[in-house]
Amino acid sequence: MAHRTLLARRRENGTYDVFRLRDRSDRLDPGEPIATALSFDAVFDHVEFALHEFVVVEDGARTTYLVVPFSIPTADRRRPAGGACVALRPEAGLSEEYLHGWVHATKEALGDAIEQGLVAEREAIVYLEERVRGFEGTTEVIVP
Repeated sequence: MAHRTLLARRRENGTYDVFRLRDRSDRLDPGEPIATALSFDAVFDHVEFALHEFVVVEDGARTTYLVVPFSIPTADRRRPAGGACVALRPEAGLSEEYLHGWVHATKEALGDAIEQGLVAEREAIVYLEERVRGFEGTTEVIVP
């Protein structure tokens, strides 16, 4: 499955334009924006948690965010009830591979707990959000 990447690029006036890319390429001229003149917080309103990867470019520096949908894999799988964007910081041990593995393992354990009747799905999602927010001491975590 091809990734759908959103790119937010900071303008000289401090606002951001948001673009859709077909993949996470190094291309910084992606064509026409889908939204313009947004605040930093508002760019995250364009993230669809089941679909997107997210990249922010500011003054030539590029920050990639792992998009974490707040959903738990169970037999009754539902659409995500929101999510978070976690800035990758490989220098702090938060690489894409590490965070993908952490998210996968945490969701699988919570899914098993739901299936066994040990916890309700809503409680598991709240727990997942709390755990993801726990990365805030090491990196930027955005929960729109």
